Amino acid sequence: MSKDQQDRLSYAILEHFQSLLTSKAVDEEAAESMSVAMQCLTEALGVDVANPDHTSKFKVDQSLQSLFDKSFPPRPTQKVATKDEELQANKLKDEGNELMRQNKYEEAIEKYSEAIGVVPVATYYCNRAAAYSKLTQHDNAVNDAKAALELDPSYSKAYARMGFAYLNMNKLTEAEDAYSNALRLDAANQSYKDNLDAVREKINAGPTNVAAQMPGMGAGMPGMPGMPGMGAGGFPNLAGMDFSQILNNPAFMNMAQQFMNDPNMQQAFTQMADQFMQAGGVAGGNIGPNGIPENIDFNAMMSNPALRSMAENFEAQNPDMMDQLRQQFRRPDDDTDNNPPPS
Repeated sequence: MSKDQQDRLSYAILEHFQSLLTSKAVDEEAAESMSVAMQCLTEALGVDVANPDHTSKFKVDQSLQSLFDKSFPPRPTQKVATKDEELQANKLKDEGNELMRQNKYEEAIEKYSEAIGVVPVATYYCNRAAAYSKLTQHDNAVNDAKAALELDPSYSKAYARMGFAYLNMNKLTEAEDAYSNALRLDAANQSYKDNLDAVREKINAGPTNVAAQMPGMGAGMPGMPGMPGMGAGGFPNLAGMDFSQILNNPAFMNMAQQFMNDPNMQQAFTQMADQFMQAGGVAGGNIGPNGIPENIDFNAMMSNPALRSMAENFEAQNPDMMDQLRQQFRRPDDDTDNNPPPS
């Protein structure tokens, strides 16, 4: 920091103390101690707010308080709501939940925000965090989870939402801490335990390329190097779907590890890869707008007992991750997922 910057910061600090004294924001005893402290600081720093030359030279456009308020907005506070306000906020929350069922996540965020504006409640912040996660706005999801915990420090689901967001941001240390807190508050929750175990396994294992270890994957599916609509690793492009995010999810990694150790599941995946090759490009099939061959028979795929068992177990243990996969694989005109938000 240059000498000029140091002097300007010193002036801003002293000016803030002076404003507290002028506005009588502190009691008489504290004011007397603060006056003595200002005299000592003025002498030690060589900056005096009462000196006009120093004011013209060091005063900045914004006060220290305004700069702080912009960088660190006020924390949410639980207000005492009237009965009518509670009913209004709950109605807005229910409308947001219905929009979530319709996959209208941006509109749901608006409703949850309106509910928060009426009565700030931890559940509303947590539901909005879920909506932000649906839009892959994981930073916002983390912020809302933190806001929910400011209002209710014992809200385990808020920690779980935070863990899920950190997990998708590949911030594994933060995800581990969040899931640990969720499990501390709700020790019987198997989903929290499974996700925590999966995060720790990934931390211990280090970076892993799951696609490269799967049969028929790696540089691309066999015989499909130029298949239209296919992305890196032979995956469907799916209109911007980010498979790297899914493959970095520790819950998915854990499932993949089990998959690679099970010959029946390896055979099931090989059959699925064959169907993709036969349905798109190779067999003259048409590729849909989301990169999935239009004539692929997903029902036939899921009739395989090993594959069906894997999917059912994964969904039972990781409902959020499965919902994310379901959302991303859905065709553009498919609106059949009616799972409500968690609260």
